[in-house]
Amino acid sequence: MIGSSPFKGCGYIDTTNHTPEQLKQYADKVAFRRKAGLEGDGNDNSFAAQLKRADEYLASGESYGATDSIGIVLYRMDDPTPGNPVTEDFWHNGAHVSITKDCMYGNTITIGGSANPDWIHVSTSVGTVKIDLNDMTSLMKCLDLFSPEDINAIMRKITEVKQAREAKSQIDRIDEELIKNNKEEADKEGNDQSVDEAVGVISAEEQKQIEEKRDKKFIG
Repeated sequence: MIGSSPFKGCGYIDTTNHTPEQLKQYADKVAFRRKAGLEGDGNDNSFAAQLKRADEYLASGESYGATDSIGIVLYRMDDPTPGNPVTEDFWHNGAHVSITKDCMYGNTITIGGSANPDWIHVSTSVGTVKIDLNDMTSLMKCLDLFSPEDINAIMRKITEVKQAREAKSQIDRIDEELIKNNKEEADKEGNDQSVDEAVGVISAEEQKQIEEKRDKKFIG
């Protein structure tokens, strides 16, 4: 579904595909208005109405300027040719979005970007979405550009990456602690051995001196 925000309450994401229902409601409303002698579709902000206007603008040779969904932006962009990708840049809710259509690599949607980006790539129905984990603000501003299914895929990938990194961080901390403990134990064992060796050397020297004294007494 492309259209209204998928968020209904705190943290809930509606994954139902409402597009067929929206198209039917739109068609029924247009038919009713025509029977009543009314002009226009009376639903200018619906996805179906936007898609209809996009078709009309394309048919007339004009460019359709709506940027409220990735699907519509992709729909109105020119098709790429081999070696010549097509790029569209726009701002949505104050966040920068860049879309590239490429014959070899497919569609790439880049959202935001910080001075120190930490990019992850998410496969969605509209292409590969590049998200900067250090610029989550831009992503949150642009979630309404995607269908609920794609939003779920994006949020799931972010969660997976964060969980994987946290698990790796914990493993690294455990490894560092084990290495530290092993080193301390090795140093302790090394110190104990050095003391024993030193005692052994001194004892042998003392024994030699005792024997030399005995020899002198025996000779003299």
